[in-house]
Amino acid sequence: MQDWIKVTLILCLFGTLREIRPSEPFVSEFLLGEWRNITEEQLNRDVYPVGTYSYLAQLVVIFLITDFLRFKPVIILSGLSGIAVYAILLWTESLEWLQVCQFFYGTYMATEVAYFTYIYAKVDAAKYPRVTSYTRIAALMGRFLSGVTAQLLTHLGLMDYRQLNYITFTAQILATFWALWLPPVQYGIYFHRRASVINTPSLDKHQPGEKRSFGVEVREAYSLIVRHARAAYTRPKVLAWSALYAAALALFVQAQIYVQLLWREIQTASDAPIAYNGAVEALQTLLGALGAFLSSIFSRFFLPAPVAAIQGAAVFVGTYVTNIFVSYAGYIVMGTMFHYTITLASAKIASQLSDDSCFGLIFGINTLVGTGLQSILTLVLIQSLMLPVASQYYALSGLFTFLATIWIVGCIMHVYRQKQSINI
Repeated sequence: MQDWIKVTLILCLFGTLREIRPSEPFVSEFLLGEWRNITEEQLNRDVYPVGTYSYLAQLVVIFLITDFLRFKPVIILSGLSGIAVYAILLWTESLEWLQVCQFFYGTYMATEVAYFTYIYAKVDAAKYPRVTSYTRIAALMGRFLSGVTAQLLTHLGLMDYRQLNYITFTAQILATFWALWLPPVQYGIYFHRRASVINTPSLDKHQPGEKRSFGVEVREAYSLIVRHARAAYTRPKVLAWSALYAAALALFVQAQIYVQLLWREIQTASDAPIAYNGAVEALQTLLGALGAFLSSIFSRFFLPAPVAAIQGAAVFVGTYVTNIFVSYAGYIVMGTMFHYTITLASAKIASQLSDDSCFGLIFGINTLVGTGLQSILTLVLIQSLMLPVASQYYALSGLFTFLATIWIVGCIMHVYRQKQSINI
């Protein structure tokens, strides 16, 4: 077996195990159930926002140290933080412990960047498209299995919402143990680089093969990061698609985090006895994978503006019509379109990059910007305006429509400038 295939298989199994979290489709039901004494308002304004801000703050640090630590320790930290999250959920009850749990959840989500970028330091650039798709498929497979498992176990009465956390907790332990088998990364993308790939003029004279000091390593890495970022973001297409990537990510994550509260409100109003959250998440994941695949086929014909408009309409209808199945459908459509958009944007960005090694950097920066935008949405919609959950989704619907409008205006301006340059 070729080394790159072996490494990819080990990493993908970690990704699948990490995403086996059947408790997540019903996490709001669990937290608002008989096992804890908190209100929906506390969950909305005092618990979930902590995770958002923690994710943003830690993503900055994790993003900077992942390459320096050569990926594997950060991947192991991802598993350990997952263990901490679900241990707290299982064996604590207070609001304060929930906020601590959200801090660790921020760590858990921030360290995901190591999972998606580790492979770029272990395989040749020619394999990037294949291994990128494999790692994403592995993660989606874990989420799909989680949704199906959660729905079956709760629907058949084999487990309650709390007991689902035991499966998630076990999966995080297995993922952490499996991460120990990942081959260590000898050379980073920016730190600990091979001497033969150092293209940045050294800030300190040294002989080839001679070990550089920590200060020189940092300065050379900083110089190379700045050079790659400048080269990428000075290209209008990279900037435009990166902006779309960040905005789409922010809106989707904001909608995903609080959607269970919306469903709970609709179920209460319509007296719907059974929650199908697990089945919905499984179907959304499956169709999302299909949307990601279709983006490579219809990228020339199906532009992001109509997609964002469809998302806005789906969110609006899923909120306005007080029928749980309509809301489920709206969420599935929104999520499927998100996977289409994010995959399309990633492919467009990668096609514009001249240096293959900087794709992980641009991915990290775009994710950081998207998380920052999502934190702003949380601060404004939930903690400043204190909007009811339905009003939050009307606002998100408007923002999706606004995103579509901005993209259309940008396309019109681009076509106009091209015609002007031809006429000149």
